[in-house]
Amino acid sequence: MSEFWKRKIKTYFKALDFDKDGYISEDDFGELGRRFAVSRNTTAEKRAELTRKFRRVWQKFMKCEDLKTSKRLTAAILIESMKQQLYDPDFVALLTQLILGLFELLDVNQDGYLQPEEYERWFDDMGFPEEAFDRKAAFDAMDTNHDNKLSFDEFIRAYFDFVFSQDESSPNKFFFGPLVD
Repeated sequence: MSEFWKRKIKTYFKALDFDKDGYISEDDFGELGRRFAVSRNTTAEKRAELTRKFRRVWQKFMKCEDLKTSKRLTAAILIESMKQQLYDPDFVALLTQLILGLFELLDVNQDGYLQPEEYERWFDDMGFPEEAFDRKAAFDAMDTNHDNKLSFDEFIRAYFDFVFSQDESSPNKFFFGPLVD
């Protein structure tokens, strides 16, 4: 995998490292799901469902060979885990379920689309300051039909472009915020 792809996965890691301790643990995953759900005032059932989805992705990440003795991911181990599972249909299906749950959660007004404000709130929840990068440009890159809202199809295509693509010119490279060095 290219160095560019590795930078994107390190960016993904940074977004998932909820407590910013340099590791991703099962607690980070569970807390991330809970945090998104609570900030949207969702039902306890919806919070539990999203937390379960986050934890199932966590369990998939933990199948990496380098994790036999650890219960925490470093950025390097996440990169290796992603490389090992990237084209596994079960893993892709699980990521799709997680992104659908995230999309439904971000869609506060439940109209089936993400409005710019709903999209921006996601970055607020992840702790990215507004000045960290051009959120509007990232939103506009995903909005392929230019209707100023994101359908699930646009959102999932952008996510998978972020995860799979090694194209440095991809407009979706900022899906999880500014790329880390």
